[in-house]
Amino acid sequence: MKTPFIFCKKNIIIIFKSFVLGGAEKQALFLAQYLQNNKNCKVYIYSYIKSPNATLFNQECQKYKLKNLYVVKNPLSAAGNYKYTKRRIKIALFGLNLRKHKPDIIIPYLNPPSIIAALSYKIAGAKTTFWHHRGLDYYRNDKLEEKAAIRAPFLIANSPEGKEELLQVLNTPNKEMYFLPNYTTLNNINLQKNNEILNNIKEKVIIGMVAHFRVQKRQNLLVEAFDKVLTNYENVHLILAGSVYESKDEISNYKGVLEFIKSKKIEDKVTILHNKNAQDILPYLDIGVLLSKKEGMPNVVMEYMAYGLPVLSTKHLGCVALLGNDYPFYVENNNDVKDITFKLELLVKDKDLRNKLGSQNKQKLQKDFLIEAYLDKLATLINNNL
Repeated sequence: MKTPFIFCKKNIIIIFKSFVLGGAEKQALFLAQYLQNNKNCKVYIYSYIKSPNATLFNQECQKYKLKNLYVVKNPLSAAGNYKYTKRRIKIALFGLNLRKHKPDIIIPYLNPPSIIAALSYKIAGAKTTFWHHRGLDYYRNDKLEEKAAIRAPFLIANSPEGKEELLQVLNTPNKEMYFLPNYTTLNNINLQKNNEILNNIKEKVIIGMVAHFRVQKRQNLLVEAFDKVLTNYENVHLILAGSVYESKDEISNYKGVLEFIKSKKIEDKVTILHNKNAQDILPYLDIGVLLSKKEGMPNVVMEYMAYGLPVLSTKHLGCVALLGNDYPFYVENNNDVKDITFKLELLVKDKDLRNKLGSQNKQKLQKDFLIEAYLDKLATLINNNL
């Protein structure tokens, strides 16, 4: 009889694509510190693409006292002929390099790291791993991905939409596939207001969206709706907090957002902040917003809930899993500006409604989305698939 897997005194490898702090990385680092500090585990954190945008990630690691960080050469890169074979060799060498940690499990975050984990965990000597879908993600649609999906012991998505997407894209109907919800990453709520810029905003209802400026996020629609709200309510202010990342693989929506704000001459009504920790922004907000084309189970919605905020969110299934089926302030997936405007105005004019929704959101988060329950569920899935 096999010994059941439990998260206690284990050696754990976490794999990222890069050390850039987004929702998935926040979840992973919180998990790492919890396992290290509460479960007596040793955690080793790897990435394979060096990023110039690692400041917030490194700050989070310092906060959690996570020191075992490694950046290695990209096992998925290859040039010239025989690319598949070259990648398999590089992944195998990556696995051999991990053997020094004597890992019990490899936990990847996002699809490309899941490929690496699935094809290297046995070489590394780990007991198990899993495919880990985290919302909007990249698929290779090649032989390497196909082989990795077959080799992964099981597959996890953090939203019902993600689970269906994995089934369709990876075409693995015989694989065990699960929806496993996120957990709150905020144990301690920071209520201090130490931002000099935001401290100058007086007697306003502050609407905020904390999200990086990526084309999948819809800050552009929020500023359009906010401009319309201003025609009826002058006592409002909008905060957009997020970093601007651009590369050959990723285009930012920041320029369009900035041009709209300038064209409407509402610069004094909108504050844009980059490279700021969410917990330094959240104490100022009266309304939390997330508008997007696609999500897994968004960490920022959980952060809004933890701070007792009413949330206006696109109606993704991951958001519904957090806020509930009957939550009244969803925007349908087409993100209609009129609907956004109407619902923002309802929240702006009614403080009692904001307080009621915020209190409900906080209670639901504390009841249903704690890391202890997540680890229990994950351990059960691991044991069912060993």
